[in-house]
Amino acid sequence: MNLYTADLHFGHANAINFDHRPFLDVDDVDEILIRNWNYRVSPDDDVWIIGDFCYRTQESPAVYLRRLKGHKYLILGNL
Repeated sequence: MNLYTADLHFGHANAINFDHRPFLDVDDVDEILIRNWNYRVSPDDDVWIIGDFCYRTQESPAVYLRRLKGHKYLILGNL
């Protein structure tokens, strides 16, 4: 299956306040995003990430990508 996503903002602590997200901290946001992704995405799915995957995170984007199911395609310029 082809799936599309954008604006995940992994590691973006200020997104909690900007978007009024109901989370304790950025680690809480990241863990819930990963859990929800892996609940929906199967290992054989193709996932197109079309913008704002992460922002000012302490982790490399690769750390998040390894934890997410599916074949991931990042559009150049949106890491």
